[in-house]
Amino acid sequence: MSGRPPKVARPRRGGVPRRTAALLAGALLAPLLAACGAADDPDDVPPSHAVATADRAALTEGGTLTWAVDAVPGTLNAYQRDADEVTDRVAQAVLPMLHTLDEAGRPEPNPDFLVSAEVTAREPRQTVVYTLNPEARWSDGRPLSADDLVSQWKALAGRDNAYWSARNAGYDRIDSVEPGETDGEVRVTFTKPYADWRGLFSPLYPQSVTEDPEAFNEGARDTLDVGAGPFLLDAVDRDAGHVVLVRNEDWWGDRALLDRLVLAAVPHDQRLRSLAAGRLHVAEITAAEADRVTAAAPGDAEQAAPAASGSATDLPAPGEDDPAATGDGMDGAAAPAAAPSRVAGVGAAGGIA
Repeated sequence: MSGRPPKVARPRRGGVPRRTAALLAGALLAPLLAACGAADDPDDVPPSHAVATADRAALTEGGTLTWAVDAVPGTLNAYQRDADEVTDRVAQAVLPMLHTLDEAGRPEPNPDFLVSAEVTAREPRQTVVYTLNPEARWSDGRPLSADDLVSQWKALAGRDNAYWSARNAGYDRIDSVEPGETDGEVRVTFTKPYADWRGLFSPLYPQSVTEDPEAFNEGARDTLDVGAGPFLLDAVDRDAGHVVLVRNEDWWGDRALLDRLVLAAVPHDQRLRSLAAGRLHVAEITAAEADRVTAAAPGDAEQAAPAASGSATDLPAPGEDDPAATGDGMDGAAAPAAAPSRVAGVGAAGGIA
């Protein structure tokens, strides 16, 4: 194995770059993103909610959505030092999140993975009992179990230096993790009270990743062979600059409407032209740029988008060699065919489902 990766400064999780906005293709991301924004200029303030809610019955199933990111993540392990916001985005799509945030930013049990989670004792030690959803399964067919939580606790507790973990908060306060009295129950006992216990085990990696230091340190940097989310990892191509996620056909919750979700590394100065041309569907751009794109008629895309530095286009034209391309463009994507584009603020992702 190579040495421990260098420590790098991570972007603040859930942080909102000031004076930014996202262009969303119609209702494509209605199930994907809940967000808010802030700006210095009162005339440049995005809406308080990134995406209006949409009835699933009104959305079309299928298609590929391409989402611009700054770079392909250096690791797919969200608990390593060089993990970033894209690492988190992939984890939210392909791994269990035992708790997610509601519209008010409060953590709530995720019913796709939890029947319940509650503090059952405070003295002599705080005890939390999780009841796992019996339908929740990893993509290799194994049900989620206490073994997964036990293994992740041991990997992240900070007691074994063989693990290159950077986020130990909370796990270092756990005294024990063990099966409960009934099937699906997991009892977690803390050495001292921990108020933020709902933030633990989100994301939850499979035992195959966390039980072995080499798999945790090296294997999970480049691949996630086993997942348990509405999407599964299909490919990571750092040379081409994209991560491809595909719909998990064995997902037990609400079926993901998209066939594929592509996270494509696109420089900021090249995003506006791709949004206007329809080759890119979601991107973080300035609010002023978003206004220009949404105000432009389809035939005015060239006028709305300034010339990009470098090549005239920032994503390859649809074709067999383009993993971000879809044969039917946006027509088969999860949005009404005539839905207008929307401009919205960018904030903390509430999961990709």
